[in-house]
Amino acid sequence: MTSTPSLTLPTTASEKGNARTEAALKRLRKAMTDIEAEIVENSGVYPFNHGRVTQSELCRRADVKKATLQNPLHKDSTRVEIITWLDALNSTLTQTRDSTRARVTAVADDLAVEVERLTLANQDLQMRLHACEQRIAQLQQENAGLRR
Repeated sequence: MTSTPSLTLPTTASEKGNARTEAALKRLRKAMTDIEAEIVENSGVYPFNHGRVTQSELCRRADVKKATLQNPLHKDSTRVEIITWLDALNSTLTQTRDSTRARVTAVADDLAVEVERLTLANQDLQMRLHACEQRIAQLQQENAGLRR
């Protein structure tokens, strides 16, 4: 999955003086970064909200009321930037439950194949380790016999 451009929320002169606004913007930025990371970690599937990332989901994750984005300070800046970020992000995500389920199933199938491969490799290494340990024990016995 290609990484989506992170949101650069504008900071106006009026925003610099408001600690609550700065805290909300910081939480929104962190939630965006977290969401992007979770999508990458989950092979392109957002693991919550049935695979959908919306303004409401972002606000929930950021612990910011969605109504905050409608106030005059944010309506023409923060909200517009969030919509742009969501559009870019959602163009890479599948939005229906069925298609999300299909993607998750495909990822799970790939993981099942990888688990099987790793299990076989582990079994092979365990057998080789056991043979080496037996050989070491045999050589130690021979070495002890030669020292007598």
